[in-house]
Formats: sequence, C-alpha cells, structure tokens
Amino acid sequence: MNYCKYHPLDGATYSCPQCNIHQCDQCIDDEHKSARCFVCGSVLESLGSANTVEPFWRRLPEAFKYPLNSASMSLIVITAILSVVATLIPFLFILAIVLYLFAVGSLMKYSFTCLERTAMGEMKAPDVIDAYQGGIKLLLQLVLMSIVLVVVVGVSYHYLGMAFGGLIGFLVALSLPAILIRFAQTENMLEAMNPFAAIALMAAIGLPYGLLIAFMLIMMTSVGVLHEWIGALFPAMSYLLQAIISNYYTIVMFHLMGYMLFQYQEQLGYSARSDEEDEKSERSDIERMRANIMVHLKEGDYEQVVTLYYQAFKRFPNEASFFEQFFDLLYVCKKTALMEDYGLVYLEFLSRKKRFDKLTPTFKQILFLSPNYLPASASMRVQLARLFKQNGDLKMAVRLLNGMHKQFADFDGLPDAYVLLSEVLTELPGMPLQAEKCRQMSMQLQRKADAKKQELELQRQAKMAAEVKNTTTPSTRRAPPVTKSSGLTLELVPMDSVLDIADKSEKA
Repeated sequence: MNYCKYHPLDGATYSCPQCNIHQCDQCIDDEHKSARCFVCGSVLESLGSANTVEPFWRRLPEAFKYPLNSASMSLIVITAILSVVATLIPFLFILAIVLYLFAVGSLMKYSFTCLERTAMGEMKAPDVIDAYQGGIKLLLQLVLMSIVLVVVVGVSYHYLGMAFGGLIGFLVALSLPAILIRFAQTENMLEAMNPFAAIALMAAIGLPYGLLIAFMLIMMTSVGVLHEWIGALFPAMSYLLQAIISNYYTIVMFHLMGYMLFQYQEQLGYSARSDEEDEKSERSDIERMRANIMVHLKEGDYEQVVTLYYQAFKRFPNEASFFEQFFDLLYVCKKTALMEDYGLVYLEFLSRKKRFDKLTPTFKQILFLSPNYLPASASMRVQLARLFKQNGDLKMAVRLLNGMHKQFADFDGLPDAYVLLSEVLTELPGMPLQAEKCRQMSMQLQRKADAKKQELELQRQAKMAAEVKNTTTPSTRRAPPVTKSSGLTLELVPMDSVLDIADKSEKA
C-alpha cells in the first residue's frame, strides 16, 4: 500500500512520475482539468481509491441503505408481486413461467448492474431502466451455469467417491461468489466458470473473501428466520413480504460483492474512484492555496512559501488564517529580516480587522526578534502609542512617538502625535520640561499645517478662477452660413443682432 508523502498515515491516490512521490487528494493541484503536482506542475497518475477505500465490513450500514431509494424499492416490490402472482396461477402454466422468469430475470439483471457499477466506484444505486432489458437471457445463463456446476458435483460424487465429491461441492459453493463476480465482469459463462480464474480472484482478495462468504451465509440464514417470523405474524401476506425481503437481500449481497472488488482494485489490476470521494474533492481557492503552501513548506522550499503567502495576502486580503500562519511561522523560525518586512503588513491587517486586542502583543513579539523594530507607518505608530498609553506602558509609547517630525515630516497627524507625546511625558516623573517642549512643538506643527492648508486652498481657488476665465472668454465668431431654398437666399442673422434690433424697435 502506498501512502501520501506529506500525510504518512493517509493512503495515496495519485503519483507524480516526475518527482517519484505519492500524494493524497489534499496534496494535489485540482484546479485544472487533470490533477497536477504542486512541486513540479506535472500531470499526476491516478491510483484510484485502492489505498483509501474503507473495508467492506465497515460499510455494512451503508450497504443495507443502498437499495433504500424509490427506484430500487419499486423494482423490489414489483418483482416480488410478479413472482407471487406466478405462484398463485399454476393453472396458467405458460403465463406463470413467463411472469416468474421476467421477475427473477429483472431482479438478477439489476443486481449484476449494481455489482458492476459499485466495482467502478458508484456508491448510489443505479437506475432500474436497464433491469427490464435482457433479464430473461441473463437468468437462463445463470440457470445453465448452475446446472453445469451441479452436474460437476454429481459426477464427482459418482466417480470419485463421497469424500472427494463432498470436497468438490464445498469448493464449488466457496467459489460461487467469485464465479458470479467473474460473470459480471466478463459476461461470458466459460470464463466465469474457469476454476483457475476463480482461484486467482480469491487469492488476490485473500482472507476478506472468506469474511464475505460468512456475511452472505449470515444474511441467507436471517432470510429464513424472517420468513418464518413473517409467516407466523402475517400469514395472509407472508409470501409477498418474504419475496420483498429476499429481493432486498439479493441487491445488498451483490452490492457487497461489487464493493469488495472496488476495495481490492489494485490487486485485481484496475483503477477506479468513488463518486463519494469525487463529491468531497471539490475545494475552494483558499483551501487549494493552503494545500500548496503546506506542500512547499514540507518540501523545505521556504522561498516559495514566502512567495505563496504574499500571493495569498493579495488574493485573499480578508482571510485571517494566512496572515496568522505566516506570522507564527516567522516567529517560530526566528526569521528576523522577514519579520521586519512583514510586521507592518500583519499589524495593519489586525487594525483593519479591528483586532486591537492583538496589536500590542503582536508588536512585542516582533520586538522579541528585532529589538530595534519600529513600524514604517506614522499612523500605526500613533495607534500603537495610544494603546500602550492605555495599558500603562508609557516608555513604549514615548519610543514610538519620539522623533516622528524627522521621519514623517509630511504626516498630517503630527500635531496630534506630539499632543499625545506631551500627555505621555506629563505622566512620567521628571518630564514636565520635555512635555512642555512637545506642546510647543505641537503648536508650531499645527500653525505650519494650517499655513500649508491655507496656501493649498489659495492655490485651488486661483486654479478654479483660471478655469472659469478660460471657459467664459468669447471665441472669434465666424460669418453665418447661407442657406438656399427655392431660389431665395436667406441670410441667418446672429443672435446679437436680433437683440439689437429688438432694442431699437422698443425705443421707437
């Protein structure tokens, strides 16, 4: 059995021929039409579900729920009714035989279809439409195979003795599920009854084949017990209820045989995936990105991990897990240089998400790796200083605010920052002179900011006045065009001239 390289306890479902590794469904890039390797980008080879499928003896509850749907139950009930009707009209011998063959043939055809579909990974009962086609032919083939097997056992008894004949009979009974499975796979009676093929199938499955036989015997025994119980409680409907239960158990047994093939597909030389796994394999872009990061992290490709995390920040700016995981990774691995670059990104993310309770602890974690670190953002420094002041850490607040006028000369919030610094210094013992200087600095910065604001306002007004003047300056008028109509020349008079004429007429 092959296991995933990145999840050693999980069975592998793909292999990468380029990297020569095995992977599970969580460690592959399924964004494209075909699964690809996160490491090298090569198309992966599917291993099916051989390494991940649950043993059939653990799926007994699901197996008994398998026929519990409207389509399957309708077939079970209809074939049961037809078989009961066939037994109640012995005087119409031909019609009774036809009804019975149709009922049993349809049920067997559907049961074999369940076996085939389950072996290919379809864990939901198939449609019943195909059950009504070719059922009688299939039933006749099964009857013929049964006759051949009975003849073989009888001949063994007659010519080889009771002991050897009994052994042959036991082997035939033991290989009956294998014969049915081979017949479902090949649809050929000769290949199905080939003893070497049956032995090869049983050897490939191993001991669990015997466990399947035990389950089938238990179910057949329980059918007999249920028949007696139903006959005692509901004598009027005993035949119908018994037929329904027998049909139900038949579909369950064929489903179990198909699931056993699906479970041991690797030993039997084919590959299939469960439709239940295909439904679960659909992942979001966030989950796929998280898997990509995990694979490269376990590969030790830290440069690619950093690149992927920054891509994740850009693509999913509101996904907290990426920001938190990258910060924790840098902190645990003591990546000082990367932490100095990433620290502000994470602090701004926490501020954006209003996680103010985590701002000061996170900043202290950064300082643990880089003691001289200060955020390269004036607004973040002021925000942190306010929080540290509220928490009573006045020295840290002073450290964040001190000298900001030199580093962030264009910061609009400088006056407020120095007001905050003066308040912090006031609370510190022996700092009244420094607090007063900071208040004076704040007033100077405020006057400077007001003057700059006034200057910008004057420039804006001057620019607007120039734009208005340009739009209201009269442009050079051209002579009006002349329009000819019906041989008469009409001169279009300018609007100004019309107004002049109107004024003159009013004065007259």
